[in-house]
Amino acid sequence: MAVRLVDRPERVAAVRATGLLDAGEPPGLRRLTRLAARLLGTPTALVSLVLDDRQVFASQIGLPQPWAERGQTPLSHSFCQHVVDADQPLVVTNAREHPLVRDNLAIDEIGVVAYAGMPVRVGGQTLGSFCAIDSTPREWSENDLAVLNDLAAAVASEIELVRVAQHAEETSAVVRRILEVSQDAYVSIDADGLVQEWNPAAERLFGWQRDEAVGADLSKLIVPDEHRDAHRRGLDRVRETGRSVLAGKRLELPAIDRDGRTFPVEFTLQATNMTGGRPVFHAFLHDISDRRAAEAQLRRQAELIDAAPAAIIVRDPDGTIRFWNQGAEQMYGWPAGAAVGRNIHRLLSARFPTHLPELERSLRETGAWAGELEHRRSDGRTVVVLSRHVSRPAANGAEHEIIETNTDITARRRAEEAREESERRFRVQFHQSTIGQVIVGLDGNILHVNDAYARMVGRSPADLAGYGVFLLTHPDDRPGDTEALAGLFAEEGDSYERVKRLVHADGHTIDVHTGVRLIRDADGRPLHLIGIVQDITEQVRAQRERDAAQTVLAERNEQLLRANQLKLDLMGMLSHDIGTPLTAIMGFGEMLGDAGLPPDLANLTSRIITAGRRIDELRHNVLAMCQLDAGELSAVRQPVPLAPALRDAADAADTVVPISCPDDVTVLVNPAHLRQIIVNFLTNARKYGGGATAVTVTADDGPVRISVHDEGSGVPEEMRTRLFERYTRASESAAEGHGLGLHIVASLAEANSGRVSYQPGTPTGSVFTLHLEIG
Repeated sequence: MAVRLVDRPERVAAVRATGLLDAGEPPGLRRLTRLAARLLGTPTALVSLVLDDRQVFASQIGLPQPWAERGQTPLSHSFCQHVVDADQPLVVTNAREHPLVRDNLAIDEIGVVAYAGMPVRVGGQTLGSFCAIDSTPREWSENDLAVLNDLAAAVASEIELVRVAQHAEETSAVVRRILEVSQDAYVSIDADGLVQEWNPAAERLFGWQRDEAVGADLSKLIVPDEHRDAHRRGLDRVRETGRSVLAGKRLELPAIDRDGRTFPVEFTLQATNMTGGRPVFHAFLHDISDRRAAEAQLRRQAELIDAAPAAIIVRDPDGTIRFWNQGAEQMYGWPAGAAVGRNIHRLLSARFPTHLPELERSLRETGAWAGELEHRRSDGRTVVVLSRHVSRPAANGAEHEIIETNTDITARRRAEEAREESERRFRVQFHQSTIGQVIVGLDGNILHVNDAYARMVGRSPADLAGYGVFLLTHPDDRPGDTEALAGLFAEEGDSYERVKRLVHADGHTIDVHTGVRLIRDADGRPLHLIGIVQDITEQVRAQRERDAAQTVLAERNEQLLRANQLKLDLMGMLSHDIGTPLTAIMGFGEMLGDAGLPPDLANLTSRIITAGRRIDELRHNVLAMCQLDAGELSAVRQPVPLAPALRDAADAADTVVPISCPDDVTVLVNPAHLRQIIVNFLTNARKYGGGATAVTVTADDGPVRISVHDEGSGVPEEMRTRLFERYTRASESAAEGHGLGLHIVASLAEANSGRVSYQPGTPTGSVFTLHLEIG
């Protein structure tokens, strides 16, 4: 069972430490209780200090007897105990109806009916309650409670002041006692060094009684052997000169006591009767052994302060720096000489978690403040420091000074911010990720899952919390998980990846790719497992379909290989088996044409020759197309005189057409390709344009342009952009063809580093142009 706040020993000890349980009523508390009764219009107001067995009234007004005389009640009569126990205000309109206090004996015996109590907190502990009491039911207004709360804060301050005053009084008494036992020893001697006076402090300091010391040689009583000659010479000099060079000065010399103990003393020497008679010397001495030790300790402490890694700064309440240790120099980069005398808040561009006046008020009221500050170094960098300020009386006793201790926590703060940012990013990534993520305890039960994982298995994140993760794995795949996990725990690796199946809530399986990592603590002990799970059901299905498609593709590829072989066989047949007899047919046809046959036979011979040329043209086109498809179309170019080559092409196309070409024009081209292109242009002009009307050649500074003109209907506009593409032909044309000729022409031109183009004729017709490099 948890200990009630009322019964906690540290709180009870804090109540007893106030010194108010057995003391008289402090005047400040008396004024506050009377002020509360007057402002709230209640007959009774109390400052109640609550112990673990009773409540004691540090101040009261309006209590009936015998309680007023006793100044306390048992907890059976205490409403204030509930204020302390809850550490918050208690407001009761009618105690007889309030469930917390309706059985309290104070209702009938003291007349407590309406009650409003505020916690009194001092030094971090709730000591009791400041309350107002009425003997009849009462609705407490917000203003009533605000007044009571402010007065409760004043009560806390007054109790703190009483405690501080008691502490100050005790300290003062200790100081007085120390002064009483630390009185200086007084010794006087004459010019011969004989003791004239010896006070009790001297008896205690040196061990010689007054009767023993008076009349004795001082040097034999307190001067060490090694200093006696110097002491006597000094006395002789005073007797001779009549003056003392040491008089009025504060001196430190070694002394010896009755037991032979040597110790340092500090004294001030005065001389009297220096003119008329023999001088008398007066000395006030005190042992400074402790001071020497303290000085040594202070020096060590100063060295420690300078060696401390923290910045230790002493400043005035207004911020003026009075002390600046080496730790401050290292932390802020400012040397002490540059910092002392300046305002610390402005020098360091201090940024406070609260307003500066609030910090200063806390220092005045509590004597201390602690928190985190941002300071700026001399090099402009910002540092975060854990700062503690303590107010204490200054050395002059009239003012206060602030001791400020600052520890650089910049790295820690940045690490905390980085950790917080990392955790925030992880939470965002974990919950918003479209890939399933799961955190599993070492017992195999799920600790956390994100929405993506929950959707994947058809459950909600709440349903999966504490669920065994193995139960979501297909039974056939569980042994593989167990083996992989064993490898992680055996430190054979930090993680593993595998493909397996999960079981959906409706029973169907999901193919997933999962990656699992074992998280360990700083000592290498396993903490938990993190799994990344991606649904690859569609990928697996696509893989299966792809495998099936690849099988079909392999079959189709075999068919294509057979077709390609057939194409190669066709090329061989076109090149040799058809080309050889076709050459013979055309050769014999030309011989018959030159033999002077009758007109009807000559006409038939001419038709044979024309058909042969058409077959040869088709054969060349098919060979070029096959080479083009196989990626084997290339050209061995050479300078070709253009005029005779054009006439030869016109003869090959069986076309009579005017040719306008300068005799000296030479182009760089494969001759067979040039002949095939021009023959194709001329043949197309005959098929689609009524025959070529002219062949013109233009040779300027750029490429040579060879144009074939006709006066036909021209190429429809919608076909012009794809005129040289494969299988392009006018659908309404009655001419035979497959739409491959111009595509072959364009490919042959490109193989010869040239190109072909088309433009409409003027006013009708077409102009097909071959562009070649000049030879």
